[in-house]
Amino acid sequence: MPSFQSDSPAMLNDLKVANRKAVLQVFRSGDTYDANEVSEITGLSRPTVMKCIHYFMESGIIISRGKGKSTSTGGKRPEQFSLDEERYYVCLSLWPQETRVHLYSIKHDSIASRTINEPLPETSRDASRRLAAAVSDLLGENQIAPSSVVAASVSVPGTVDHETGTLLFSSHKPEWGTHIHLLDDLHALLGTETPLFIENAGKMCARPYLADPDVRTKRVLVLFTTWGLSGCMIERGHILNGRNALIGEIGHMIIDPNDPEACGCGSHGCFERLVSKARVNQMLREHHQDSEPTPVYTIPQIFARSSAGDIPVRDTLHTLAGTFARALRNITLVFDPDLVIFQGDYGHADPYFESELRSQMADFRYLPTSHPFEIRFDQRPLEEMDAEGSFFALDHLFFDHVDHYQS
Repeated sequence: MPSFQSDSPAMLNDLKVANRKAVLQVFRSGDTYDANEVSEITGLSRPTVMKCIHYFMESGIIISRGKGKSTSTGGKRPEQFSLDEERYYVCLSLWPQETRVHLYSIKHDSIASRTINEPLPETSRDASRRLAAAVSDLLGENQIAPSSVVAASVSVPGTVDHETGTLLFSSHKPEWGTHIHLLDDLHALLGTETPLFIENAGKMCARPYLADPDVRTKRVLVLFTTWGLSGCMIERGHILNGRNALIGEIGHMIIDPNDPEACGCGSHGCFERLVSKARVNQMLREHHQDSEPTPVYTIPQIFARSSAGDIPVRDTLHTLAGTFARALRNITLVFDPDLVIFQGDYGHADPYFESELRSQMADFRYLPTSHPFEIRFDQRPLEEMDAEGSFFALDHLFFDHVDHYQS
C-alpha cells in the first residue's frame, strides 16, 4: 500500500520563496496595489499574498499607503501597498573626461545627479576615493542616509571581472596596472552588504536593449563609439563576456599593424585609433593641404557636412567605411550577428556612410550581397543610455537577490 508523505521542509521553503518572488515582482512596476489585486495578478490566495507583503514590510522594501477607495458595492476600503520610494540606487560613471553620479529611487524616480568634469585621477586609489566622495556629497545634499542605498553600480572604460568586482585593465589608464579595486571606498561608505556592480561602459550602454523583445530573439552587436570603441555582443538576451572578459573589446582588434600610432593597450593599428575623432580630423587636414587650416570637428559634425555634400569629408568617410567594413567582416566570422547597432558618435552616421559601409561589406563573398545583417543607428546620448543601463542592471541585481526571499 503506497504511503503519502507531507511536503518536506525544503519543498515548503522553495514554495515560500517562489510566492515571495511572485508578489515582489508585481510591485517591481512601482505602482500601488491592494492584496486582492496582487492575488488576481499572481494567482495566489489573498492570505498568502498578505503573508508575503508583511514579510517585505518587515524588511522595509514594501510600505503601506493607507486605505484605498471604496468598492463599487460599498465594501471596506482595502489597504494599499507599494515599494518604499525611500530606498535608492546609485549609478556612477567613471569615464575618461568626467565622473557622473545619478540617484534613483527603486521606483525609478530620478532624485538627483551630479557631473564632475575632470579627467580620470592619476591613481586608482584616488579614483576609488572620488567615487565614494561623489556619492557621499550627493546623499548629503539630499539628506539621505547611506543605509538607504540598496545597490550601486559603476560604469568604467576597460575590462571587468564581475566575480571579484575589479577593473582588470583600462587602456585609458594603463599606469593603473591590472586587477584594480575601485569599489573599496564605496563598500566602506555603503556597507559591505550593499550589492555593488561594476561594468564596462560599452556593455552598460547596451543593457537597455535587453528590454527590447526583438533583441531577445537575435544575435546582436552593439558598437559603442565615443572616447573609445567597444562592442557588446548579445545572444538572445544574454550579454557575452568570456573567461577574461575580452568578448567585445573589438576596439583593440588590429586592422593595420603598420600604423604608427600606439594604442594604450600597447599595440599599433587598433580599430579604435583608426576611427577616432583625432584620426578623422587628421585625415581631413591632409585633404586640405593647400587650403587654410581646418577646424576640429566632432564625428556628428563630420556626418552633417557629408549630408551637405562636402566632397573631402565624403572621401574621408569612404576610408572610414572601409575600416568599419573590415572590422565587421572579421567580427562576422566569429559571431555572425543578425543586427548591428551603432551608438554614440557613429550613431549619427548619414546615408552616405551607411551606403559606403554596405557597399564595401558586399565585397566579402561569404555574406549575402543585399543585407548580411540589419544595421541601426541610435542617436540617443550615451550618458542617457548609460544611466538607463545602470538602473536596469541594479534593478535586476536588487530584485533577484536571494536574501530578499529567504527567512
